[in-house]
Amino acid sequence: MADRFLAKQGIDADALSLRDANVQILPQRPIDAAKVKAALASKTAQKEKDHPPPPPPMVYEPPSADRKDGVTYQVGRMLGKGGFAVCYEGHIPGNKRKFALKIVKSKMPSKMEQKFQTELQIHSKMRHRNIVQFLRAFAFENSTYLVLELCPNGTLMDMVKRRKGLTEPEVRFYTIQIAGAIKYMHAKGIIHRDLKMGNIFLDRHMDVKIGDFGLAALLVTGKDMHTIRRTTLCGTPNYIAPEILEKGKKGHDHMVDIWSLGIIM
Repeated sequence: MADRFLAKQGIDADALSLRDANVQILPQRPIDAAKVKAALASKTAQKEKDHPPPPPPMVYEPPSADRKDGVTYQVGRMLGKGGFAVCYEGHIPGNKRKFALKIVKSKMPSKMEQKFQTELQIHSKMRHRNIVQFLRAFAFENSTYLVLELCPNGTLMDMVKRRKGLTEPEVRFYTIQIAGAIKYMHAKGIIHRDLKMGNIFLDRHMDVKIGDFGLAALLVTGKDMHTIRRTTLCGTPNYIAPEILEKGKKGHDHMVDIWSLGIIM
């Protein structure tokens, strides 16, 4: 009825569509491929600048209280790169056990160094069957090495991409494991703040292990016995809880990890 009435009045119904009313048709601008390529190259170069140089084939851990003679690691294939770290496979010659060697520059900007020290302090205190085990840390030449439990089956993200999804029983199985690790962290006053499928690793038994504590934080209780909420804007866009985005308002606490778990599911 309305369409016929508008047609009699000579009015274009499509022009009144709410869908199109606010659309601005902008002239197409030609894309400068050279500029795009240069911008991407610059971004990549900056990331490479933050990363440590490739490690030598053999890395020496200096003597310590539990290893008076030190130990040498043979460096294997690269496992991946992060914001300022590179991860390689490694093992001690004559020992079949393999490790993940997370490498960062020993000298880095103060803000980055503080972030790394926090990660080191938090991760080294974690002891849970569904959290990547922190074993030790040492300095060699111009880099700092974190020796971590190796998860040879990649990440949950790798698995989902490879299989195009998981079955409902698998989702239930992994959710229980992740929730158990989150409960353990929260009981210790730790929030991860970057839970995502790319930070959930799979060990040789295909059990999940939460890793990468680069954005983790300790929740502190104030004098009134209430938790002091954090206000740092951080995380991975698709997994960020709304209260993190509301920077400077009420802040956030351990509930941001529960939000991320829901997104993962």
